[in-house]
Amino acid sequence: MTKLDTLWRRTIFDWSTILPPVRNQYSGSKLSLYFLVLIGCIFTFRGCVHYFAPDGGSGSIAGIPIDTYSEGAVKTIINSFGVYGIGHLLEAAIVWMVIIRYRSLIPLTYAFIWVSQVLGFALMSIKPLPVVPPGQIGIYLMLPLVSIFLLLSIRRSLPIEGSAAREISHGRNA
Repeated sequence: MTKLDTLWRRTIFDWSTILPPVRNQYSGSKLSLYFLVLIGCIFTFRGCVHYFAPDGGSGSIAGIPIDTYSEGAVKTIINSFGVYGIGHLLEAAIVWMVIIRYRSLIPLTYAFIWVSQVLGFALMSIKPLPVVPPGQIGIYLMLPLVSIFLLLSIRRSLPIEGSAAREISHGRNA
């Protein structure tokens, strides 16, 4: 053991609590897991575009006419899109951790995504943009899909009515 390892283990902080033990027990629909992988890809792509693109995707993707605004306004818009990108990259990181390490949190992850979609829908309604960006179209598609996959992620398998009745009559469920 090196001196660094010894020093690391002697600290008063328990760094292992940041990522607790793996919990991959998930009893919901596999379709919800697969759709969450797609959402993880979407969040990763959106985050990279909004954070790394020179205009944050504000003009090139969203179609906001940033060339018609003052320099200060353009910098503010681009910076805001960068912050939006940070949010998407954090969402993506959480989704990927849930998929890889904490599948028992799939329903909770869908609940958070659902709330985010509802709030995004409300924001687009209350404070509409002068253009229709792809994200706005995405909300109209994602909200019902996330609702469906949230329900599938918490669905329990129920016994078939006929087989349950046979098991009871044969004394298996006593």
